Amino acid sequence: MTLQEPLFAARVIYDLLFFFMVIIIVLNLIFGVIIDTFADLRSEKQKKEEVLKTTCFICGLERDKFDNKTVTFEEHIKEEHNMWHYLFFIVLVKVKDSTEYTGPESYEHNLDWFPRMRAMSLVSSDAEGEQNEIRSLQEKLESTMKLVANLSGQLTELKEQMTEQRKQKQRIGLLGHPPHMNVNPQQPA
Repeated sequence: MTLQEPLFAARVIYDLLFFFMVIIIVLNLIFGVIIDTFADLRSEKQKKEEVLKTTCFICGLERDKFDNKTVTFEEHIKEEHNMWHYLFFIVLVKVKDSTEYTGPESYEHNLDWFPRMRAMSLVSSDAEGEQNEIRSLQEKLESTMKLVANLSGQLTELKEQMTEQRKQKQRIGLLGHPPHMNVNPQQPA
C-alpha cells in the first residue's frame, strides 16, 4: 500500500477506529472486572469489620444481646471475655508440662469450657429476670386466689339468701299450692 492508492486514507481511518473501539471495549471490560473485584473485596472487609465491632470474639454474642442489661457490650469484651486472657491461657497450657496441670488446665483438648453463645453476666441477669417474673406471677396468683375466695363466699351468701327467701315464700304461700290443692271443693270440676 502506498500513499497513491485511492482508499488509503479511508483504510487508515477504518483501522484506527477499529483498534480504538476494540481497545476501549476490551479495556472497559477488564477495568469493570477489576473495579467489581475491588468493590467486592471492600464490602467483604467492611462486613468483617462490622462483625468484629458488633460481635464478641470469644462467645459470638452480638451487641444487641447486651442492650438493657447490667453489663454493656464494651465491658463484656474488655473484662468478661477478654480475648487476650483466653489466648494467654491457651499459650500457658501449650508451654506448661502436662504433669503440672491444674484442674481447668487438664481440659486442654476439650473445648467445652469455651463459652459459645453464652455469658455469665447474661445468665445472672436472665435468672434475675426470671425470678422477678416468677414473683410477679406468684403475686398475681395470690390475688386471683383471694378474688376467687371472695367470690366463693359471696356465692355461698347468695345461695343462703335464696334458700331463705324460698322458705319464706313457702311459709307465706306465695310459691303457689300444688295443683290438687287449688281446686275449690264447692265448685264442680
